[in-house]
Amino acid sequence: MATAMDDLLAILNRTADLVAAGDAVEFAGLEDEATALCNAVVQLPPQEARSFLPRLEGVLAALERLEAVVRKANELTQGKATVGRAAAAYRRAEDPDVG
Repeated sequence: MATAMDDLLAILNRTADLVAAGDAVEFAGLEDEATALCNAVVQLPPQEARSFLPRLEGVLAALERLEAVVRKANELTQGKATVGRAAAAYRRAEDPDVG
């Protein structure tokens, strides 16, 4: 389970890096994998589960970073879309034959 959690952490960090670079990424399966690992830890005896705390904190930090990066990417995309719509609207206003 430790290896699976380390792998998830690596995937989350790589995904955040790709989004930050402007690449399109597929998020399918990430939530299921994270949920399955967290549920597996909860089923462990308390002392054993506590040994996963540092890894769980790392996964949480990676998820928070990914959320921030995705939010920023969406804001940039929305901003570009708004500028594009405004430019198109001004072109139509200047030339009724456009659009």
